[in-house]
Amino acid sequence: MFQRRFVVKRGCFLVALFVFGFLPFYLEASQETGSVEMKVRKVMLDPSVKTPTAVVILESVKEKKLIPIWVGNEEATSIAIELENVSIPRPNTHDLIRNILQGVGVVLSRITITDLRNNVYYATIALKLKGQDYQIDSRPSDAIAVALRMRAPIYASSQVLAKASQLPFSERSKEDSSKIFGLQIQDLTPALASLMDLQVKQGVLVADVELGSPAFEAGIQRGDIILKANDRPINKVADLEPFFKNGKKSGQLRLEILRKGKPTTVLWDLPS
Repeated sequence: MFQRRFVVKRGCFLVALFVFGFLPFYLEASQETGSVEMKVRKVMLDPSVKTPTAVVILESVKEKKLIPIWVGNEEATSIAIELENVSIPRPNTHDLIRNILQGVGVVLSRITITDLRNNVYYATIALKLKGQDYQIDSRPSDAIAVALRMRAPIYASSQVLAKASQLPFSERSKEDSSKIFGLQIQDLTPALASLMDLQVKQGVLVADVELGSPAFEAGIQRGDIILKANDRPINKVADLEPFFKNGKKSGQLRLEILRKGKPTTVLWDLPS
């Protein structure tokens, strides 16, 4: 019985490695040199292209340098639902990988965005099992999605930070306008709405609310979906931006939102 369980567990571990796009692994841990700790700032659609394309924005913990990584919509959705603590009916692929790794006692030590070549990012996943270290080649999107689920740190090499393209200036301006009020928002994509089992397919998802900010004091919560502002439909972030433009007071803002599947209203007196 013990031998059978061991074989099953060992088989599950190997399956997880192949799901990541397994390349030959190394028996000694390779210590990443010159790497910088990052965090996932947000997941959004790239506004500079006509075809809906998802981008994950990584931010260095100390210097606040941004790295945009363009990813597939499914991977972006998987990252977003973990960031927003969204409950889904059944585990997706990245949930499955986490469950397998945790089930056989594997520790995910860290992931590292290692290189950027020909506009393609590369990443590795550092795993530990029974004192043995493994380095697994992975797409950054998959590595990030699993790292978030296993509460593992995210790093980027110095060369990636040096090579990474910058966000368009206009996008920085859009972010800053709403962030003045302590609110970080993003478009609700149809894929994310489907995973959340929502009837609505458009709106603005509240990605984060700064503690003690005007948005926090107004009662807005992370995970809220903004559907209307002063009776005007809000289908995307751009629809909400005029209310925050230049950080100037726009009077009382009546927000109709969806919170944990239930409609509610928030009255917000925008500060000067």
